[in-house]
Amino acid sequence: MTDKELLQQAADKASTILGIPNRYIDTVKFVRLYSLLYTVVGSDEENMRWWLNTFNKHLNFCPASRLTDEHSLDKIIAYLETYVDR
Repeated sequence: MTDKELLQQAADKASTILGIPNRYIDTVKFVRLYSLLYTVVGSDEENMRWWLNTFNKHLNFCPASRLTDEHSLDKIIAYLETYVDR
């Protein structure tokens, strides 16, 4: 299996766990987002889905609604990274 196939498999699994369609703009960034969210929220899939589908006042949007916008995806990742780096 190639790296690209493994990455796509990881993204597909994350998409299923989060209950969102495979509509993200960048597979690598989406897997990074999932990894950060897993770290910040914990392994609780329900909380991960809740966080992703709830309006975030710091981001000023609902993260799940912006996964197809590269700038917004970068903003979500940067926001989650601030919690991981603490």
